Amino acid sequence: MIERDHAPNAGTGLLGANFSRRSRLEPTDDRAGAGRWIAIDESGYHGDQLHGGDRSMILGSVAIDDADAAAIVDTLRVEAGIQKSATELKFQKMFADPAAGRRRHLLGDLLAPGGPLHDRASVYVIDKHYFVAAKLVDLLLEERFNAMGIDIVMNGVARQFALDLATEGPRAMGRDGFDRLIATAVGFFSKKNRTGDHVTVDDLFTVIQQCHAYARRRKAPQAKKATRVLEILRETRAEAEAFACERPAEATPTGEHGLLDDSTDPLVTAVPTVILHASIRYGGKLQVLADDQRLLTDDKLDVLERGATAVGLVQGLIKQSHLQSLVRGRSVDHPPSSLPTW
Repeated sequence: MIERDHAPNAGTGLLGANFSRRSRLEPTDDRAGAGRWIAIDESGYHGDQLHGGDRSMILGSVAIDDADAAAIVDTLRVEAGIQKSATELKFQKMFADPAAGRRRHLLGDLLAPGGPLHDRASVYVIDKHYFVAAKLVDLLLEERFNAMGIDIVMNGVARQFALDLATEGPRAMGRDGFDRLIATAVGFFSKKNRTGDHVTVDDLFTVIQQCHAYARRRKAPQAKKATRVLEILRETRAEAEAFACERPAEATPTGEHGLLDDSTDPLVTAVPTVILHASIRYGGKLQVLADDQRLLTDDKLDVLERGATAVGLVQGLIKQSHLQSLVRGRSVDHPPSSLPTW
């Protein structure tokens, strides 16, 4: 039995020592001169459970501090007739209804040229089916080619394999077959499958073999691309067994080497990507406030902070580190996270 840490932390609703260091207690303030603040929040996020439910995950960002955001939120509440008892402005609840046209117009005015949020807001969208296809390539095919001394990431082959599988997979395998492949891959790679009791290597490769056999019979030229990817996936059992053996146990402390446990959690890739985009867009020193999620432990934020800078430097997208800090905070405590721009 693993002993759980229920010690409360200031500035976050998350309990335990893993969430004690990187919580932002004070209001964010651009005028303090420490760096421009970027607030990020997600929608459609369910961890590594990427099958069923929302097809897309969205990570929105707004370049604004608490003081300026509070004034915008207060004005929007008054003009849109939203009660102060609603601690957050949720788009689906308050702006998506057919009768909420005036509210959407007000929100559009905020983002339009001349509006207070013009050129400050960004939305990063992840197609979960493509994400799973990319992880099949990343965690199985890339490992196989790497062992042969071939880098399929740098030459663009890995990305093309993922696109072929995701876009032509339904045509090649049939929608039911493609759905079964995605569901099985999610079950195999997910954190819930640490011990391999839910989806075994045999289970995964039975589905891959079935999908390949079905795809081989398809006559459509486009289906051949996905069939080729499935054909190579059939040869990656050793890589799948290695992944299953290397997966951290539940008792493994969180940290840099624990990222394998979150290999199919889209937040791990989305956060550094959004930060890098903000660095390119705004320059200068940035401070990033993320909504508190259980995935984002102090150690994980350490790793993601370094990763956001490293990717940009290696790819030549930025010339120096533009990230001052990456911290967490509750949406109810920081008005930028309450803005319904995503």
